[in-house]
Amino acid sequence: MRILHWNILHGGGSRRMPEIVLSLLAHKPDVVVLTEYRITIGGQIRGVLGDHGLVHQLCTNPPKGKNGVVIASRWPLARVPTPELLPAPLHVRWLDVQFASADGEFFLTGVHIPDDSRPSPKAAFWRQMLVLAEKRCAQRHLFIGDFNTGRHRLDEAGASFGCTGLLGAVCTLGYADAFRHFEPDRREWTWLPPTGDRARPANTGTFAPPAAGFRIDSALVSGPLLPRLRAAFYSHSERETAVSDHSAMLVDLEISAPEVKKCADSAPETAIF
Repeated sequence: MRILHWNILHGGGSRRMPEIVLSLLAHKPDVVVLTEYRITIGGQIRGVLGDHGLVHQLCTNPPKGKNGVVIASRWPLARVPTPELLPAPLHVRWLDVQFASADGEFFLTGVHIPDDSRPSPKAAFWRQMLVLAEKRCAQRHLFIGDFNTGRHRLDEAGASFGCTGLLGAVCTLGYADAFRHFEPDRREWTWLPPTGDRARPANTGTFAPPAAGFRIDSALVSGPLLPRLRAAFYSHSERETAVSDHSAMLVDLEISAPEVKKCADSAPETAIF
């Protein structure tokens, strides 16, 4: 199973929408998690994904002009209710789903965590992630999305990130940073401030990425799922060509597709919650 996460910047926009869907399809994902999804243009993106086999879709229901999360999959999926402890305004940034596979179930939680300009909502979000991690640490579970947090002086040049302690607390429960599992020391930026030069070939070859970047798009893999992790990497061309201001993240898992019976109860699920 290939899972792709991408923050598509304010819903994608009509001008960027064709490039967004072409990029998504080029990576041949089995599951797509989009943050900064918006209802207006998002319907077109979901339609194209459905036309290419990602027919099982769930999304949050953000107000007009606001950001949400959508998950589109080739495999059937079911939504897990949003935690009651998460403040209602943050519900549109959280989408927790469950998959059935040929070798057992697993869970995926797509998140768009507030940045450090909103410290209280950001901390509330991370505390809820910690609660869920405590519940799921013995199950196959993946957090993926825009974390707006990382490790000081590794996922950023300095030490500006908030909530690093809560990120560390999740990891003490056996969750591993998927990218760091393969690249423990490599600096690779997924977002640069608007003044950054997006056209530079950052993160390729021996080129040293500019000091102003941040790796904020990430994935955390529970201990039972970690043996099935086969790859975790970034596609930076989307950011470098300004299709979005974020790079896309891809995670490959060794999980077998379920056997889907051809009957009414296996019809594609497309829903808004």
